[in-house]
Amino acid sequence: MKPISINSWEGNAVARAYNMLAQEAGHVTAMCAIYDQVVNHSEKGDVRPFLEMNWRTLPLLSSMVDTDGSNRIRKRIKHVCNQLLPILENKRDIICIGTETAWLDVVTTQQEHKDKIFHIVPHSSDADLNRILANYGENVHIQNSFDLSHLYGSTSVIITFAFGISDYTFYTYPVVHRVCGRDTRQAFSDLIALDIIDSPLRFYPADLVEIDVDEMTLVLSRDYESNKRIRKWKLAAF
Repeated sequence: MKPISINSWEGNAVARAYNMLAQEAGHVTAMCAIYDQVVNHSEKGDVRPFLEMNWRTLPLLSSMVDTDGSNRIRKRIKHVCNQLLPILENKRDIICIGTETAWLDVVTTQQEHKDKIFHIVPHSSDADLNRILANYGENVHIQNSFDLSHLYGSTSVIITFAFGISDYTFYTYPVVHRVCGRDTRQAFSDLIALDIIDSPLRFYPADLVEIDVDEMTLVLSRDYESNKRIRKWKLAAF
């Protein structure tokens, strides 16, 4: 079948498909999957016209306009997972605030993490949790409550995801506000934000919230002062 023109795509239809996937599998997975589909149905694989027409409705997807697309994100995921190896070496419980399956697919299968348990706090109440769990082994659990007190300890870390990171703030899932705070920083070894897409955003993502980078104890991002570790809020709880 001859590829259709990018201009004939209905932005609203693509946005609906993107949002449905992002609700369940996370923005990173949605970005890669929808980007690849747009490439496959565009003349000569040129996605720039479509992305530039949809900055406001698809701010995260459109941030890929000046990159080599989903391949770069997939490489970035592997790089981030390797960066995490020494940080998670002596940890047992990994609490993930937000369901980013593109990242989980890689990190949960690394041999170094075979004895760790990944506790997923979904970012959407509309996600099919059984379908998510069906893709993973016994080391992946769904955390249905915001009460993480049973996971407190020096062998536990919290990981969330940073989008459009700047020197002072980044965007992330609203559920992070429900879980992370100054009391949380004292209860876990680290609160880590992963900048996976590594791209600036031109417009505010409507389903995300903006928080201070100082809410985290560690930010892994190429553009944020070489993976800056935040120490001024870090308290010795253990």
